[in-house]
Amino acid sequence: MKIPGFIRRNWRLKLLATGVALVSWVGVVYAGNPPETKTVSVGVPQSASAIPAKFVLVSPVPNLQLHLGGNRTSLNSFTMSSLTVNVSWKSVTRPGVVNVPLSISNSDPSVQLIDPPTTVSADLDSLASTTLPVNIDVTTPPPAGYVTSSESASPASVVVTGAQHQLTGLQARVNTDLSNRKTNVEADLPVLLYDAHGTEVTNPPWLTGVEPSTVRATIIISSSQTSRASAVVPARSGNPPSGWELVAISVNPATVVLSGPQELLNALDSVSTSTISLNGITGTVSRTVTVTPPPGVTADPSSVTVTITIVPLSSPSPSPTPTPTPRPTPTPTPPPPTP
Repeated sequence: MKIPGFIRRNWRLKLLATGVALVSWVGVVYAGNPPETKTVSVGVPQSASAIPAKFVLVSPVPNLQLHLGGNRTSLNSFTMSSLTVNVSWKSVTRPGVVNVPLSISNSDPSVQLIDPPTTVSADLDSLASTTLPVNIDVTTPPPAGYVTSSESASPASVVVTGAQHQLTGLQARVNTDLSNRKTNVEADLPVLLYDAHGTEVTNPPWLTGVEPSTVRATIIISSSQTSRASAVVPARSGNPPSGWELVAISVNPATVVLSGPQELLNALDSVSTSTISLNGITGTVSRTVTVTPPPGVTADPSSVTVTITIVPLSSPSPSPTPTPTPRPTPTPTPPPPTP
C-alpha cells in the first residue's frame, strides 16, 4: 500500500504539530478539571441488633476516614449515599479489642476508593446484668426549720444490663430538690446511674437497659426537732369538801424535758397534766398523772407524781367565860340588948 504524498510530505512537522496540539488540549482540559483526591468520613454500622447477643460494644466505633480519587467535577458531585459499609459483626467470637472484617462498596464509577480499610477495631465485652439498690439523693435540703425524717423508693432496687466489666461500682439514684418543700413528697422519678467516683453515667454505649427506669420516691418531711426543760403545772378540777381547804400541792419531778418543733416549744412556758379532781379528797394524797404536751411534742418523763394536802378549815377560838366576882356576905346586925 502506497501512502499518499501529501501525508508523507513534511511528516515530521505534522507529527510534531499533532503532539503539540494534544498536549495543549490535555493541558486545557486538566487546567479546568484537574484530578484530585478527597477524604470523607463514613460511619460504621454498629447497632446492637447487628452485634451477637452475648456481646456489647464498650465504646462507639469511630467513623472511617476514606480517601477518594477523581477529577474535580466528579469529586464535587460525589454523594455519600454512593458508599456502603458492611461490617461482619457475626464473625466476633470473643470479648476484647478485636479487628472485625468489613467491606466498602462504591456505586459511583467516576470516583475511586484509594486503599480502603478491610477491618475495623472494636472493643466488645460480654453482656451481663446486676441488681442495684436505689438511693434517694436530696440535692437541696428542705427550708430552714424542716428536715427529712424518712426516705424510701418503690421498688427498692433496679436491674441494670450492659457490659460486664462496666457494671462494677455502679450506683442507682433518684435525685430530688426539696428547697421549697414543707410537706411530704411522693413522686415518680427517673433512675440515674453513677460510677464509683460519683460521676453520672449518661447514655453510655455499653448500657442496654435499666429496669424499671423510674421508681416511686416517698420522702417524709417534718419540722426540726429540739428539746428544752419546762415546768409542770398540774391541772385540777372540783373543790375540797365543805369545811376543808387546799393548803399545798407539789409535783415530782417539778420539770420535764420537752422535745418537738422549735416553733411549738417557743410558745410553751409550762406544760400541763391530766386533770386531778379535788372532790372528796381530805388529808394528804398522791396521784400519778400523765404529762399532756400539745400535739407534736413529747415529754420525758411522760408522767409525774402530784401530792395534794387538804386540811380542815381552822375554827375561831371561843371567847373566855368571865369569872363572876363573889359578893361579900352581909354581916348580920346583932339584936338590941334586953332592958
